[in-house]
Amino acid sequence: MSAIITLRIPASAFVLDDVLSRSSITEARLVRSVQLDGPTLSPLLWVRSDDPAQIASSLRDDPSVGSVAPFAPSSHGGVYRLSLRPLADEFMQLFVDGGLSVLDAHGRDGEWVVRVFAHDRDSIGSLGDGWRRTGTEFDVERLRSPEKLEDPTRFGLTDRQYRTLVTAFRQGYYSVPRDSGIRELSNAFGVTHQATSQRLRRGHERLIRRALVERPPPSLPY
Repeated sequence: MSAIITLRIPASAFVLDDVLSRSSITEARLVRSVQLDGPTLSPLLWVRSDDPAQIASSLRDDPSVGSVAPFAPSSHGGVYRLSLRPLADEFMQLFVDGGLSVLDAHGRDGEWVVRVFAHDRDSIGSLGDGWRRTGTEFDVERLRSPEKLEDPTRFGLTDRQYRTLVTAFRQGYYSVPRDSGIRELSNAFGVTHQATSQRLRRGHERLIRRALVERPPPSLPY
């Protein structure tokens, strides 16, 4: 059975250790999925930096990077095309041997949080066994079936919260001036004013937290 696993890995065991530990670059993220199926990688990498003028040189100085080319630089960081050095070490080779796909990788503070897709769970077990043999530290944060993934367009809202917010929007609750109020919404849902107000507050809280506070770094510069 296929699975998606979320791992927390030290940058020293993955890539860009110097960049994430000892440079002005504060975070980095792969812009698109990368299949680790060859001797070299050339990913697009989004970065944020306190000193954008030093981004290219910081990337070039990292031992895991072969070459760097600006793709879409910005005043806060931007996107860069990297050519990584050959995947010769045993740690990275395990991705290749297992046919695992990196869906997302977000690095900051000297470590990476990586989401990996595996066609079967045996591949994940082999990956972990290989890392243990080499003494590599890693933490498994989540293991789940692709069928159970949360719909990203729902921002973690429950069905009730989703219906409440969408109904409120369609009935003009958020219009200025309002076309309907708590009373009309309560009648539509068949619940008390207090229950409707609580549904709205809880939905707003979760939507703001998921969409604005806990959102991942953007995939493109801004």
